Amino acid sequence: MNAHRNGQETQSDLLQRSAQVFPGGVLARHRLPEDLAIVFSHGRRGHIFDASGAEYIDFTCGGGSLLLGYDCPEIIASVSKQMERASHFLSLTNIPAIEFADALIEIIPCGDQIRFCSSGAEGTFMALRLARAFTGKEKILKFEGAYHGNHDYAMWNYLSRVTSDNPSPTPDSLGIPTCISETILIAPFNDLANTKRIIEGSKGSLAAIIVEPTQRLIAPDSSFLSGLRELADEHQIVLIFDETVTGFRLALGGAQEKFGIVPDLAVYGKTLGGGLPLAAVAGRHSIMSLCDPRKKDNDSRAVYFSGTGFGNPVACAAGNAMLNKLKEPNVYPPFIDLCERLKDGLRDIIDKRAINAKVVGFGPMWHLIFVDDCAPGHQPSAGGDREKLLKLHYRMIDAGIFVRPGGGHYFSFAHTEEDVNRTLDVIDSLITKL
Repeated sequence: MNAHRNGQETQSDLLQRSAQVFPGGVLARHRLPEDLAIVFSHGRRGHIFDASGAEYIDFTCGGGSLLLGYDCPEIIASVSKQMERASHFLSLTNIPAIEFADALIEIIPCGDQIRFCSSGAEGTFMALRLARAFTGKEKILKFEGAYHGNHDYAMWNYLSRVTSDNPSPTPDSLGIPTCISETILIAPFNDLANTKRIIEGSKGSLAAIIVEPTQRLIAPDSSFLSGLRELADEHQIVLIFDETVTGFRLALGGAQEKFGIVPDLAVYGKTLGGGLPLAAVAGRHSIMSLCDPRKKDNDSRAVYFSGTGFGNPVACAAGNAMLNKLKEPNVYPPFIDLCERLKDGLRDIIDKRAINAKVVGFGPMWHLIFVDDCAPGHQPSAGGDREKLLKLHYRMIDAGIFVRPGGGHYFSFAHTEEDVNRTLDVIDSLITKL
C-alpha cells in the first residue's frame, strides 16, 4: 500500500509528489529553496504547522487573507451552518450574499452598489471594464510597483525598478499581448506632479486611474490621494481604489475611512471572504448599474460582469462572520498597536546593532529592508540588498518564523504579544550573523 494511502506519508514523500504534479513543484509563484521546502497541514490562530509537525509563527496570513487567523471560531461556525444548507447556487441571488452585501454597503464610503466575484484580480479586471464602459475611453493609468492581480491589464511595471519620472509600460510576464501596452500609462507612485503631467499628456484618453492607496507597504503622501481625486474629477476619469490589501485592514472602512478620500469604484479581496475565495467591486450607482443584466438586450453600454462562483453563499457567510467580529467595539487600536510594537522593536534592534536597514510598512503591515535610505514613493525594496534580505528570511523560517521570502509581511488579529517578543528575539539573534 502506498504511504499516502495509509496515512504514513512523510513530508519528503509529499514534496516528491508535489514535484510531479505541479509545475516547479508549487501551487503558484512562491517557491522555497530545496532545503527549506515545506508542505503545510493546518493552522491555529497566527501559527501554521507543516506535515512533519513543526510549528511556525506565521506572517504571511494566507497572503493577507486571514485577518482573524486560521481558525476563528465564529467563521468556522458560520461556514459549517451554511454548508448544511447549500455550498453553492451558481451565481444566483442567495440569503448570505444579500446579508453580506447589505452590511458592506453600510461601511464602504463609495459603495452605492456591489457585485461579488472570486478574486482580487477578477475585481480589478472588472472594475477597469466598468470604467471603460462608463467613460467610453480605453486607456488606464497605474503606478509603478503596484500589483493589481495576474491579468493582462494589471501585470505591467509591478516587478520593474524605478527608472525615470515617466516609466514606459513593461510587461511582467510572457504571454501578454504587446498591443495592450498602447492602453497602459505608468506613473511613479506618490509623485503627483509627474502623474498630473502624464494625465494631461494623455489628451483625454484615460478611462481610469487605478491605485493601491498604500501600495502595500508605502503610505501615500498627505496630498497624493486627494490630488488623484481632483485630477480624476477634472479630466472625467474613473478613480479606482484597489483595496484588496487595505480593505478592513487599516480600518473597518478601509483606506477610504483612513484617508478620507472616496473613489468612484473600489475593489476588495483577500480578507473579504474571511479566508475563503471572495472579492467584490463596489461603487457609484451610475457606474455599477452598467452591469445590470436587464440592460443587455437594449443598451449597447451594458457590461458583462458575471461568473459561476460569484456570491458563493459559504464565502459570503464567512465574510459576514468576519465583519461582525471587526464591528465589535475598540478592536482595531490594540491590533494596530501590537504591530507597531513589532516595528518599533525592529527599529531598536537595527539601531542597537548599527545595521544599515529600514523598517517600513503602513498600519498592520511590516518589512525590514537592508538599505541606507528608502526613497518615498518607490518600492521599499528597490535598491536594497536583496541577497541579505533573503538570507535573513530563510534563517527566520528555519528558526520557526514563517515569512514570504523577499516580500513584505502581514499581521493578524490572532497574533499575540508572545508572538511579537519571540519574533524580535529571533531577528535580533540572526541579524548580526548575516
